[in-house]
Amino acid sequence: MFLENRRTFLKGAAFTVAGAAIAKNVISTDVLAESLSESKFTNTPDSLAFYPPLDQWDDFKELDGDDWKRGGIDRKGVRSEENPDGIEVNDYAIVPTACSNCEASCGLTAWIDKKTFTVKKYMGNPLHPGSRGRNCAKGYATQSQMYDPDRLAFPIKRAPGSKRGEGKWIRVTWDNAMTAIGKKMGDTLRKGDELSKKSVMFHVGRPNENGFTGKVWQTLGTDAFNSHTNICSSGGRTPTIQWANDDRSSPDWANAKLIFLNSSHAADAGHYFQQAAGHIADARKKGAKLVVMDPRMSNSAGMADLWIAAWPGTEATIYLYLVNRILQDGEVNEEFVRKWYNWEVFMDNTKYLEFMVEKNYISAVPKKKDFKTFLAVLKELYAPYTLEYAVKESHVPAYKLEKLYDMFIWADTSISSYFWRAAAAGNRGGWTSGRTGFMALGLRGAIGPKGGTFFHHWHVISVAGKGGSATIGQGSRGSKVPKVDVWNELTWPPEWPLSTYEMSYLLPHLLSDTEWQQKWIKKGLNVPTKLAVWIPRMYNPVWINPDGFRWLEVLKDESKMELTFNLSPTWSETNWYCDYVLPVGLAGERHDQHSEATMPARWTSFRQPVMRVALEKAGWKPNNPNRATLEAHIKAGLGEVWEENEFWFDMCVNYIDPKGDIFLDAAKQKSIKSMWESKANPGKPVTISEWYDSAFGDNLPNLKKTATNDPKYKDSEFPVYEYMRDHGAWMEENHIYSPQERELKDDGQNLIAHGHKYDKKHLHTDKTTGVITAEAHGDAWKYPTGRQPIGVEVDGKKMEGFATMDKKLDFFSEWFASDEWKWPEYAVPFYPRNEEEKKAMPEIVSHVNHMYMTEENSYALNTVFRLPYNIHTRSANSKHLMEISQNHDPIWSSTPDAERQGFKRGDAIRVEIVDSVSGLSSGYFVAMAVPTEGVLPGTLACSHHGGRWKLVNSVTIPNGVSDGKVDGTKAPRNMNDAAFMAESPVNAGSEGAQIKIEDYTGSAGINSFGVPTAELQMDGKEGKMTYTQGIVPFKSERFADYNKDSDNIWWDGLSGSWQNAVAAPHPDPISGMHCWHQKVILSKAQPGDKIGDISVNYENNQKVYQAWRDELTRPLNETNKWRRPQWIKRPWVPLSEKAYAVKIK
Repeated sequence: MFLENRRTFLKGAAFTVAGAAIAKNVISTDVLAESLSESKFTNTPDSLAFYPPLDQWDDFKELDGDDWKRGGIDRKGVRSEENPDGIEVNDYAIVPTACSNCEASCGLTAWIDKKTFTVKKYMGNPLHPGSRGRNCAKGYATQSQMYDPDRLAFPIKRAPGSKRGEGKWIRVTWDNAMTAIGKKMGDTLRKGDELSKKSVMFHVGRPNENGFTGKVWQTLGTDAFNSHTNICSSGGRTPTIQWANDDRSSPDWANAKLIFLNSSHAADAGHYFQQAAGHIADARKKGAKLVVMDPRMSNSAGMADLWIAAWPGTEATIYLYLVNRILQDGEVNEEFVRKWYNWEVFMDNTKYLEFMVEKNYISAVPKKKDFKTFLAVLKELYAPYTLEYAVKESHVPAYKLEKLYDMFIWADTSISSYFWRAAAAGNRGGWTSGRTGFMALGLRGAIGPKGGTFFHHWHVISVAGKGGSATIGQGSRGSKVPKVDVWNELTWPPEWPLSTYEMSYLLPHLLSDTEWQQKWIKKGLNVPTKLAVWIPRMYNPVWINPDGFRWLEVLKDESKMELTFNLSPTWSETNWYCDYVLPVGLAGERHDQHSEATMPARWTSFRQPVMRVALEKAGWKPNNPNRATLEAHIKAGLGEVWEENEFWFDMCVNYIDPKGDIFLDAAKQKSIKSMWESKANPGKPVTISEWYDSAFGDNLPNLKKTATNDPKYKDSEFPVYEYMRDHGAWMEENHIYSPQERELKDDGQNLIAHGHKYDKKHLHTDKTTGVITAEAHGDAWKYPTGRQPIGVEVDGKKMEGFATMDKKLDFFSEWFASDEWKWPEYAVPFYPRNEEEKKAMPEIVSHVNHMYMTEENSYALNTVFRLPYNIHTRSANSKHLMEISQNHDPIWSSTPDAERQGFKRGDAIRVEIVDSVSGLSSGYFVAMAVPTEGVLPGTLACSHHGGRWKLVNSVTIPNGVSDGKVDGTKAPRNMNDAAFMAESPVNAGSEGAQIKIEDYTGSAGINSFGVPTAELQMDGKEGKMTYTQGIVPFKSERFADYNKDSDNIWWDGLSGSWQNAVAAPHPDPISGMHCWHQKVILSKAQPGDKIGDISVNYENNQKVYQAWRDELTRPLNETNKWRRPQWIKRPWVPLSEKAYAVKIK
């Protein structure tokens, strides 16, 4: 089965080549021996850890595994013209790409069968530094997604005269759709007024790329880029912003002594799963200990050295207990804390110290300001967090907390943790878990060193939006693209100025809330009351966001969303209600630069459409280089499936601004069109090779040096692009430890920080803090002092420091305590110390805290975990993932609780959601009971990633067959056939060039492998849903050979209840995170109830959102000069001073 050298083959063969005894009437000895001798195949490979060398990827031969069943080469030899009965040899082109089924971007290789031009299998990419050739089930599922019989094969449009949600569609061309959409976008943006710049909204789910679409939206001049982040991870990002002005944690799992998992994503089923799990396994082999803090026994908890089941939202008390013990026992890493905590800023702020005395945090303002006094203040501040209080509040036994402390001390500086979802995403105030957790890590010196925990931006590459030197208008790295000068209240409402990311899940509530709109309009803000265009991208907010019926109401209302289209290759609950659905590709069908902080290194993957790459490397030329991916997918039989990079290049140049008269600047020199015009071919969109050669080459010097010095690439027109095309991944920098200590370079005249030169004559070093500042050169408005911090001097060394204003870790978040931003109570890591403080500080006490469980049979429902391998919307079209994830997403409850209420395994139970702020009931869902010892008593567990639904089993496109008049390819699909390689689709995506979709009769299923059929009712106030039919076996028509097992479906597809529809929005008053956990009341199912039924009062849900907004937030007011602190992270689109400035009446 494996290709080996001649010597190995002869040594390993089970017979001698000459004179071997062969069964009669099968094949002659000479022919068999010759077929084996010439092929060099063997039954006995040297190693099972096998990838072919890179120089064989374009043309690799491998014996066919299915054909092998006939007896192997011992009996049959290798197939040839002389030996037609031999074992088939697969002729592969191997193309690297990257998985897109979670955020990790693990490397993949597509093994493309040249003889049939199909992907025979996906495997890992051994050149990928993060995934190291490994993949989980989600990666291998890429093949089943590519050959999903229900995938959309062409663009579709809501049928004229029909309403959104009726399910009536017609086939259209790409040109037809882009003309209508481009005109609507162009007409809106051409107005140039403030509202228009807020009214063309892009709404992304999992971005899985680093900055490309954000750059598109910047070049449109809009502040209307919306993401799903505030339903995902904002509560995990808020503490890293406060501590380091960074985006998230970045642990060094592989070298840790203590692995402290407090996020259900870290090693179970979500972000970076495969890579994190592999690094954690490496560490455990070396003796690392594993601690898991989770109220449910997850897969990781089941194998942990210590499982800590804390009451949801009380995790901060455990961290602060550790802080107290570290301080009292003298176990502080004083060198690290002295150098890198901003204790000087804290001790110098007398006003805040007086506030702390007033609040009884400390007894008196300290008389001295030295480091020793600072430690004494810390001891007093954290003394109340005793073992007894931590046990009482968290419900964790004392012996477990003491064992955790011992592990913390034993591990020294090698403690890796990840503050992300789970506690951070589930609870109001969940961000305090990271705020206090980093406090404990920092006191031990575990922030930055080998085996410790650090921060995201040091370990990531983000260049997808920086290919501007290939265009006429953008300039190198996008330097000439104007900043956007408006602020969108629909994404960043004035009640949440410190929201970590956009308040995307509130979009339908804000569009429905005319009272809210008018309030802020009267206060001087230009609040949009509708959207001209709304564009979800591979995102399904109807299903995944809270209060799904409110989303449906707004989506159906054409006065609130005038035109909608979804960039999606699969059916979803959301795109059923859109005006257009445009099929763009998944993992092996699109270009993306994608990097994530999965290790202390800077690596990137290059996701690419594998069929296109295989063709181009074999010499194929597209007819239209700007639609090469579309043409390649047509040739591959996938249908008229495109990709987003080329789509947006084309849209901006030829459809949104075809005349180049929508300008981004007052001088009318910079048009939308110019931003994406090719510098090499003016008037035409930039190409993929042009863009990515610049994006990689202009930003990654080590990559550029390697590519341009490689004999294979140095004479190429696009050497860096081609290097990445062939390798699929690159590591720019490895072993990044404590980079804040990098010394600033001094050339005699200048200090050099982050690649910029600063004249030393114009620098100033603060005598108290050591902060080195420079003139801000037009950006003085961004900084509180008007000067830009560029580094910090510590112990006589000038170093880079962190990205904060004081260049240190902000134990004391001074801006948080300011009169402008209004949260002084939480400017230092804190959690209420008694019941009175809990009542007075609801902003950081979980809405499911045990003090709110006052009704009989009330529980805290933990929803923030995933069933293994179910990843948002895109897994429903993978038969493999759907099969392994079937368990009906039950309600797990503790055995004592189930016995008390009389619930047995398999019983249907009603789960009523009740808000602890307003007291309102949102309705109920019906779920299956599963009693277990793996859940903390008083809490429940039921993943909110369940309850997929569709309204019909199949959809018919009346003109889906009749409009397909052109063959996708005339020659047989065989890359070894010159006729096939010479063909290129003509006018792909245009009228008259619509292709015939093979084995398509005009009707197709909708997520037939994974989504059951349901019936929906809604009246503007209440909604109900019940399932009517589960998944049933079927016979695939499209891609029938790959899906010949579709009639073997055994699962019913019921993935639990659509509980997200019942859940009201719970916007955290500080982070903006939707707080996923729910206070619920359990009761027995009523007659007629079925598992999966839901009943929702979404009028109450609107009132719940309003209660959280009005009772908990501290909105902007007339004292505010800025919309948000100017120096903290605001993602996606850079804004101008004009956008940030605000004047509230």
